[in-house]
Amino acid sequence: MLSPVENLPVTEEETHLSFGEVISLSVQNLIAFVSSHRPWLELLALGSMDRPTSFSSAVSRSKLNLHHFLVNYSLVAAVSAALFLIGDPTALLIIASFAVMWLLLCFCRDHPLVLYGRHVSDRVIFFGLIVGSFWALWLTHCFLSLVLGIVAGALLCLVHAVLRNPDDLFVQEEQVVVPSNFLHWS
Repeated sequence: MLSPVENLPVTEEETHLSFGEVISLSVQNLIAFVSSHRPWLELLALGSMDRPTSFSSAVSRSKLNLHHFLVNYSLVAAVSAALFLIGDPTALLIIASFAVMWLLLCFCRDHPLVLYGRHVSDRVIFFGLIVGSFWALWLTHCFLSLVLGIVAGALLCLVHAVLRNPDDLFVQEEQVVVPSNFLHWS
């Protein structure tokens, strides 16, 4: 997410980015984020499921797994919310369009938004998206279904995060050995 516009240095090149170019860059950032998910077979490895031995073990497991499978869990929660909204296709399309707008205009944007030669502040974008989202929820009467879908997806992810033994997941980044250039001839 961007820092406030007052603290953000704006280059001459960025002032000439059109709305479409900013959205295109945001889509590229979103694709890069989604493509960083872990393999689904690693997530669903049944051989690494077991009960934690204590509450502190469950908490540490859930922290490691939530961090490691963040993108996968986000996709599971989004699919769960979509499944709860599938009974009302209009609500599903409206909520999905607002979710895409939130992703593109707030979370995946790394350039300031310029419309008609003027910078649009993050406050205006947030206010517009919040008002628009509440309007969409009120218009479609799907708030309860959406909340139930998100809660069901979050609970499913939390249960998986507690039961998944993270011992075979990965090597901590701090423990990775950096290869030396001993045999490197350049």
